[in-house]
Amino acid sequence: MNLRDLRYLLAVAEHGHFGRAAEACGVSQPTLSIQLRKLEETLGVTLFERTSKAVAPTAACERLIG
Repeated sequence: MNLRDLRYLLAVAEHGHFGRAAEACGVSQPTLSIQLRKLEETLGVTLFERTSKAVAPTAACERLIG
């Protein structure tokens, strides 16, 4: 994990939406999504529950962001 990944993680947790988080971070939504998927694969956990209307941090994400 690097600082960029942490910034993306916090932005999604704060905004509850990948598009708004990407805008806040100054990147495209696909870029942010890809980086967070890679982070999930690296850590071996799901960080966000994704639905078509909402994004919610999982317990693992909550522990990570404290």
